[in-house]
Amino acid sequence: MFDRTVITPRLQTRFSSASQRAKPHLRTVVLAVITLTVLFTLSSVRHLAEAIAARHSLAGGSGDENGQKPLAYTQDVADKGSPYWLQDGAIHRSTTSVRGNAPNETVKATLSQHLQQRSEVKATGGYAVESINASRQQDLLQASQAKSGNCNIMNNTDYWGEPVKWGSNNKLASAEACCADCHSYQPSTSEDLSCNVWVYCGDKDKCGNQYMDCWLKHLAHPAAVAPMSGGEIPWTAGILLAAAQNEAATTQMMEEEVDRQYHVVITAQGAATHWQARVHYYWYIKVKEQCEAAGKCDMGGFTRLLHSGHPDELMDEIPSFVANPLPDENHKGYVVLNRPYAFVQWLQGAAITEKYVFMSEPDHIWLKPMPNLMVGQRPASFPFFYIEPSKTEFLSITQKFTGPLSRKQAEQIAPVGNAPTLLSLAQLQKMAPMWMNTSMAIFSDEQANKEWGWVLEMYGFAISCFKEDVGPIDLHLKMMSQPPWDKKLDPYYLLHYTYGNDYTLEGEFTPGKIGAWRFDKRSYSEKPPPRNLGAPPDGMKNELVRHLINALNEATNHIPGWDEYSATGRAMQFWDGKL
Repeated sequence: MFDRTVITPRLQTRFSSASQRAKPHLRTVVLAVITLTVLFTLSSVRHLAEAIAARHSLAGGSGDENGQKPLAYTQDVADKGSPYWLQDGAIHRSTTSVRGNAPNETVKATLSQHLQQRSEVKATGGYAVESINASRQQDLLQASQAKSGNCNIMNNTDYWGEPVKWGSNNKLASAEACCADCHSYQPSTSEDLSCNVWVYCGDKDKCGNQYMDCWLKHLAHPAAVAPMSGGEIPWTAGILLAAAQNEAATTQMMEEEVDRQYHVVITAQGAATHWQARVHYYWYIKVKEQCEAAGKCDMGGFTRLLHSGHPDELMDEIPSFVANPLPDENHKGYVVLNRPYAFVQWLQGAAITEKYVFMSEPDHIWLKPMPNLMVGQRPASFPFFYIEPSKTEFLSITQKFTGPLSRKQAEQIAPVGNAPTLLSLAQLQKMAPMWMNTSMAIFSDEQANKEWGWVLEMYGFAISCFKEDVGPIDLHLKMMSQPPWDKKLDPYYLLHYTYGNDYTLEGEFTPGKIGAWRFDKRSYSEKPPPRNLGAPPDGMKNELVRHLINALNEATNHIPGWDEYSATGRAMQFWDGKL
């Protein structure tokens, strides 16, 4: 990797045959070259050590010498080796993760910037370690007491984020001191990132060289990120919420309004969403009956928004509204653009009696009754980690559709798509035309289309909510689960089966590798799945994956004529809505 000086036999012959007067000069030159080489090598090793120490922040997680993997290793594709490399004097981080709570970006931090940010340090075990100052620790603890109740300490938890202070240079005595350090952190300029996430490694045995590391980080939407957690995680973490909700006040506000029913609407077009809509509607009816039996229920009416332009055979089974699609030249095969256009038509032509609308999707399965999660007029939505309008490399693209924005202003754009989202009917009526036009503008912009790809319509929704002052939007991670990455049934309301589920016959999860047992909705893009799908292996511990198969089997066994439907893709018998 590094340059080395090699004295070959040929060179030795030339040296020995040279004149005696030249020998001292040649020896001097050789010694100089060797000296420079040694110095260069030592310098390179030092920089490499810096790079290794930097892995924590660049991975967004907290890997340690005991084998703790950084968050970036949670992927749905096969790990093709270490994602770290050196290029142009910078440390780069790349990940292909698609889990709903993990990063999917390239984070860069030049070595020169890192060296400039370092405070006075002393070398310990090859790592840069800040001397711990007792008086400073006391100041931090006092500051922490002044901020009592706002540390949100979570043991055995690790958050990713963009580093604003490196833990290898910030050794503190406790998690409380780390929290206080985050509170007191002052960015250099108004546009620099603040600290709203901190992680601290306080387990001496498990943390190794990262013991007492306090990392200060920044996330655009910290409440929208599910951290890595579990007994094997040696880190303690916390997030600083500028406007943390008070649960009691929230409940009171939610109960002040008597009628909070919401209308459920899903969008559909094509063979895949045809069978998914039938399963969705079955579970909507079943869960709504449970909701009504329990007393006050916010689940209202239902509409399948069919944007194919013509009725289909499910019109009498599922309440449906037929909307026209865009002309082919407007979407060029990207049929998702029909969605906002269909909503505009639905809002103009349908009689909607509820004051609120819950936008869902066919591949959502209801798990339990969901109350109206809105607080006042604040929409409620599930956050998607890959919607990043404030990201450095995306900010200039975002500004094409918003006008000039600072990064802090761009962080006010919620990382959401239209589904699942709960908002008032009036808010949807206000923003839907902007959503349609912005989505089409993004699709037509070559750069935006290339960078945002298949989720560009989601960007259109998020940006339009921001432009039309629909918000702020409350982000609810518990609104929806996404197996196989999520594992437990509780506390979710919906199950989103968008990802493939692959396991060995022993029940071991094999992300990125087709399993001996698997379920992937894409296997049924042309025709519906059969009844009685095989159960996951006994050793498979994911509650949500097992529930998904059970839920599909229950629905397909209850809806009449499913065998013929699965074989032909054409529904000939229909469910009457009775359980």
